[in-house]
Amino acid sequence: MIRLKINSIILLLLMLIVFGSCKKDQWDKRNEITDPSITQNLMEEIKANDSLSLFASYLVKTGYDKVIESSKTFTVWAPTNAALKAIDQSYINDTAQLRLLIGNYIANQAYFTVDAAPSIRVKTLNGKNVIFAKDKLNDVTIVAKDQRAKNGVLHVLGQAFTPQLNAWEYINQMDSTSLQYKFLQTLQYGKVDPDSAELIGLDPTTGAPIYKPGTGIVLRNRFLQKVNINNEDSLVTYIVLTDAAYADEENKLIPYFSDTTQAMTDSLAQWNLIKDFAVDGLISPDSLGATLYSDKDSVKIHIDPSSIVKTVKVSNGIVYVLNKLDYELDTKIKPVVIQGERFYDRMDPTVGYTIRKRRNPNTDSIFNDILVQNYGLSSFWLRYPTTLNSVTYKVYWVAVNDFQTNTFPMMMAFKSHSDTAFANPTNIAYDVKFPYTTVQLNDYSEVYLGDFTPGIYGLEDLFVVGNNVKTNGNNTIVLDYIKLVPVLN
Repeated sequence: MIRLKINSIILLLLMLIVFGSCKKDQWDKRNEITDPSITQNLMEEIKANDSLSLFASYLVKTGYDKVIESSKTFTVWAPTNAALKAIDQSYINDTAQLRLLIGNYIANQAYFTVDAAPSIRVKTLNGKNVIFAKDKLNDVTIVAKDQRAKNGVLHVLGQAFTPQLNAWEYINQMDSTSLQYKFLQTLQYGKVDPDSAELIGLDPTTGAPIYKPGTGIVLRNRFLQKVNINNEDSLVTYIVLTDAAYADEENKLIPYFSDTTQAMTDSLAQWNLIKDFAVDGLISPDSLGATLYSDKDSVKIHIDPSSIVKTVKVSNGIVYVLNKLDYELDTKIKPVVIQGERFYDRMDPTVGYTIRKRRNPNTDSIFNDILVQNYGLSSFWLRYPTTLNSVTYKVYWVAVNDFQTNTFPMMMAFKSHSDTAFANPTNIAYDVKFPYTTVQLNDYSEVYLGDFTPGIYGLEDLFVVGNNVKTNGNNTIVLDYIKLVPVLN
């Protein structure tokens, strides 16, 4: 009986393996053309069609003929001779441009019109994406469709189109005198690409490679590190402003990004303007009534359709050129919340502290705070370096004294950040300090401490300072969070 059960289990496992293998083979072959009557590959199908002879010659010239003769599966959308004759000849006369053009009409896998329901985004061999609909490709009519070949499917186009620029490429071919274009160019920098640089030796100390100066330099742009609108595989809505609108918006931001020089102030204001021009996803013109949120920083943007000067479809979304932009300033110049347990350093690193998990009985919410007590020092401090705008802030804290029966005072203080500020870390001359505030018993509310205005935009050191006594219980520090709320015009 036991042997019979074991044999049954083994037989069942073998059946599952065979069945799974068959299913996998079926899935792997889902795009294969299996009709035995179809004997010609895609290149042969194209050559057999006299109206596609020009396209066939360009396939040979670019080497794509060998690609679509292979055993892999492809979709080809082939423009007719008349369609290709109407194309910009600069694409035809330049081999690299021609390859970019022809690669725009070929995709891996077989896509039939039945697959486009109602449309799908397909990546072509030149790295661009095209929109394939039942009767169109990128709004160009398909005049003959679903022609099967041994290694794929052929569609014929009545018109030709050049590869669409993506949002980043579009911006980089704008008028070089435009304010937005010029600032984006200032964010460009060179970086050594090890794969293309010439190696001339190794550092004898570190073993790091040494490259020949001037070789392997590739250009990068810091803007793309924030929001990569050069990515062909994502969809983005990007905003371009006319010069007048751009200057207006920069001037609105300048008071909040004041620096030591006008040039630095201008640069900061412009960066904080353009970084919020990208919106994730393609927002069509008929969907602009909704509030849009900028990618990464969630600034609330409102686009009035009447402010649209130009609408440009790009390969990874859409670009709107506007003569006016509305956004909610309090979503760009945001309140700053600093969690008490996330301090940078403390007056004496040997002094211990406790990070507590607490429950607010008024809201039933859970929070963490920091508690420093029984350390026998006066004016003990915790430091919180924080980037602030050049604007007046209303300063609050939440400090919950639920662990001892007596109250105690603490103080908020500020000092302009500098690398040498802490040469004598136990005796700091604060630039600004608020009066000592008593930490009341079981108070879970935000307590207003005062107003603070940084001199310039940038890193500011905030301190929570204990009482100027050494008496345990009277020099305690406890902090849930600090909140700085900007006062906006």
